[in-house]
Amino acid sequence: MPLYLLRRALQAVVVLLAISATAFALFYAAPSDPAVIACGPKCDASQIAAVRDSMGLDKTILAQYADYVRGLFAGRTINDVDGTPIACDAPCLGYSYALHEPVRAAITSRFPVTLSLAGGALAVIVVFGIGAGFLSALRRGRLTDRLLSGFTLVGASVQIYFLGYALQYFLVYRTGWFALPGYTSPGDDIGAWVAGLLLPCLVLGFVNAAVFARLSRAQMLEVMHEGYVRTARGKGLSPLRAHLKYTSRGAAAPLVQLLGLEVGALLGGAFITETVFGLSGVGKLAVDAVVQNDLPTVVGTVLLAAFFVVVFVALADLVVAWLDPRVRLA
Repeated sequence: MPLYLLRRALQAVVVLLAISATAFALFYAAPSDPAVIACGPKCDASQIAAVRDSMGLDKTILAQYADYVRGLFAGRTINDVDGTPIACDAPCLGYSYALHEPVRAAITSRFPVTLSLAGGALAVIVVFGIGAGFLSALRRGRLTDRLLSGFTLVGASVQIYFLGYALQYFLVYRTGWFALPGYTSPGDDIGAWVAGLLLPCLVLGFVNAAVFARLSRAQMLEVMHEGYVRTARGKGLSPLRAHLKYTSRGAAAPLVQLLGLEVGALLGGAFITETVFGLSGVGKLAVDAVVQNDLPTVVGTVLLAAFFVVVFVALADLVVAWLDPRVRLA
């Protein structure tokens, strides 16, 4: 186990460095000049040159990337547009000249929104997605199965931006059944926190729950025909107890792996959902950074998303090894 954890940690570092280098190279090749954007439209050539020197853009891309990686582990000092030095402690994700604040501070202030949204959507996925799939498999061929299969087909076909805008129009503006989406800290008003995130969580969770429902149904039907399940049934175990004790555990491995990937992606930022509902989370921050050509923020949010995906995929592998003794962490 320790060797496995060490290997996964080294793999995570290599993956994150590769992703950061790719994002750095792609935005370095962008036609717009970050110095012009940071300086503003009224700057002349000499002012733009001074800003470029202050931002370190006169260095080669390899030198800029080396400074960035060094800052991740040891911190560094970054110059503002006017040349004012800014201390950036490790892990330093750079300085946003569009927001005029360190990238880590920008992400930290918005992460509670994304965490709340991801947590609510995850609850919908587990309860309605995986639960509907298991129930559909147990009631295979019956009315319940057909209704749930049709329901999940709709969820797998619809897009978040369409469903989000449509439900927001009818349930918020037309009927008033839901509160206007927004974020309130649960420490300030937990009721407003739930009300403001309820609709976004339901939309994001419903669209993703459809995939889990179909997968869990297929896995349940496959495991139900395994020999050990038939043996348990033959010894007199009731169908419900046999499915809860044996079938669900046998079908859980691929669901846990997919859930680990999904949790990592949700925590990395639900880009479309946050944009549709106007939530100032990490996903919305990333979208705005792309529009503004804010390279440090783009790379920082990409690294954050990749970090959570790598971590939760590794955790999912550990859970799968615990659920299925046949899996070996070699």
